[in-house]
Amino acid sequence: MSAIDDVMKYIATNEIRWIDLQFFDIKGAMHRVSISNRKLEEASFGSGVSAADLIEVYGSSDQGDLVLLPDPDTLARLPWEPATVRLICDVLIAVKKERFLKDPRYVAERMETNLTAAGIKTCLVGSEVDCYLFDTTTADKIGSGRGSSVLMDSREAKWGPSAISNEKTGAYVATPYDSMYSARTQISETLEDSFGVLVDSHKHGKSPTAQQTFELGARSLKSAGDAVNTLKFITKNLATAVNASATFMPYPVEGEKGNTFSIAMSMWKSNEQNILYDGKESYGQLSQAGRYFVGGLLEHAQTLSLFTAPIPNSYRKLAMDNLTFGWSASDPKALIYVPSAKRNIKESKRVVYRACDPSANPYLAQSLIAAAGLDGIKKKIEPGDPTETDTKKKRVEKELPSSLYEAIKSLETDTAFIKGLVPSELLGDYLDLKLKQHLDSLKGITGLELRKYFNV
Repeated sequence: MSAIDDVMKYIATNEIRWIDLQFFDIKGAMHRVSISNRKLEEASFGSGVSAADLIEVYGSSDQGDLVLLPDPDTLARLPWEPATVRLICDVLIAVKKERFLKDPRYVAERMETNLTAAGIKTCLVGSEVDCYLFDTTTADKIGSGRGSSVLMDSREAKWGPSAISNEKTGAYVATPYDSMYSARTQISETLEDSFGVLVDSHKHGKSPTAQQTFELGARSLKSAGDAVNTLKFITKNLATAVNASATFMPYPVEGEKGNTFSIAMSMWKSNEQNILYDGKESYGQLSQAGRYFVGGLLEHAQTLSLFTAPIPNSYRKLAMDNLTFGWSASDPKALIYVPSAKRNIKESKRVVYRACDPSANPYLAQSLIAAAGLDGIKKKIEPGDPTETDTKKKRVEKELPSSLYEAIKSLETDTAFIKGLVPSELLGDYLDLKLKQHLDSLKGITGLELRKYFNV
């Protein structure tokens, strides 16, 4: 029985009335339209479903009318709406039955094709994602010009009256100080039981104010993007259901570490050969191909920032991180981390990119990290010596951008590695959006600015 047959049988035998068709814009934001079970047929998985005016999301398209193409592998029943299932959709050109070039999920598909052409059977991607869960969030939308206009409250906040607040760090704290354990567990179990996304671990985040961290199991490139977006979808919905609020904003609480989205990759030529692993190598058991992969990430890190740190607030987060521009198997501040605690296990050998945050569109961020690493392998780019905490070695000739505008400028001289991967139609719209976000950020006034410069 095919995956399509499984979907149709599940809908018919489980009293499902509504099909939630979910799709994503270039920012990575989810959109949806819910159709009756009568509207979904087996043919819908080949010809698509015309259920929404997609121009409202993507703008006008020279490619023609657009439809949603459900992916049968993404079927999941919404636990808070038991008569509804979700299907993540690709975006299709109605007449030609070709993929729409501005669909970010298509970039992940193209990257998987590029990897196959390079002899890579599977790229496995693991994700560690942070978010904050606040008890209440109040926005002053009337008097926003008067100053900072959002009030966030948490029982763990240092500014709150609760005795369980912690001003130093939140890393690995236990209950009762980890006050959101039950909520985090519910999110994790919903991910696993209802959506089939495995959670390897969850914990209190490093920031003290109710930050949560989820480590998602390794999946294929496109599926890993689905997993991150599903985590966001579940977290926000479950929080809203109890009048709480969740944010994946990179830097929402001044003075804390902010939200990180760490991306771990391994590359497999076969089920037995992880090309990043070499058990005979003394440093990190990283193979020569693995070194080249790291070299590609460092070579293109400035341009990657446009996709991994994609909003102005991302650069406040990076300022708090103060990452060393280099790679290491031991330095906790290195931009590229090569985990080495488990030796002689090829399954555990992976390369972790640390300069990403959850505002990123995961389909774009993960695909371009894979593209940068693959470019390093093809061009045999050496990463240089690893940075170590005792010697403070680092690649002094480069550093990450300090603003979104610097990241935009980096793309002007470093586009070859994404040529043929990111369609020009998508890239053009993406750059227009990023430039607008940069210009908008210059016009806003922060609470910090008011405190520091009101009396100049």
